[in-house]
Amino acid sequence: MDKSRRKELGYNYAHSHRPMGVYRIVNTGNDKVYVGSSLNLDGVWNKHKFMLDINNHDNKELQADWRKYGEEGFRFEVLEQIKPEEDFVADVQELKKYRKLLPELEGKWLEQLSPYGERGYHKQKVNRE
Repeated sequence: MDKSRRKELGYNYAHSHRPMGVYRIVNTGNDKVYVGSSLNLDGVWNKHKFMLDINNHDNKELQADWRKYGEEGFRFEVLEQIKPEEDFVADVQELKKYRKLLPELEGKWLEQLSPYGERGYHKQKVNRE
């Protein structure tokens, strides 16, 4: 492959959208789930595995089960993807609009799956009105 073609492919990759949306990590031993969202679904599972492997994940309950069951006791699933409006990412501003959509989409899945208590790794937020 010539140098200009390699450069073109690199540019296209760097400016293309990664799959983005909502995911869950399922403990196959007890069916508990962790729900999250990301602008890079391909990379977020690797990030979680790395943090869990070095015993430094934010979610201590998930961390404890990872130590107990190991990676083979979990699976990663994409729940919903956001379809980008454009093919290429021209700048960071374009990603901001998708970043704003993620919490709402994640909230929908948290409500639907209720991953709290025995069903999941999340703490239910107390509404103090």
